[in-house]
Amino acid sequence: MWYITVASAVFVYWLGLFIADTSTPKNHVDSWLVLLIAPWFWPIVVPMSILELTRKASKKKKAQTTISLNLTSDLTD
Repeated sequence: MWYITVASAVFVYWLGLFIADTSTPKNHVDSWLVLLIAPWFWPIVVPMSILELTRKASKKKKAQTTISLNLTSDLTD
């Protein structure tokens, strides 16, 4: 039941975005197919997106730490 509820909520949200989008023709069959099929894959896509965002944030934090360490070592030399 939870799966269908969330999938329906995702569909309604994306439908609103799709209708509000002026760049996409509303009679384009492929757009409607994606809109109808994509919400059913949210349990796969959302965790993968979260994982990707966390990895990017981790890499960014690591790069900033490296830069800080390099700057600190340059100041002490």
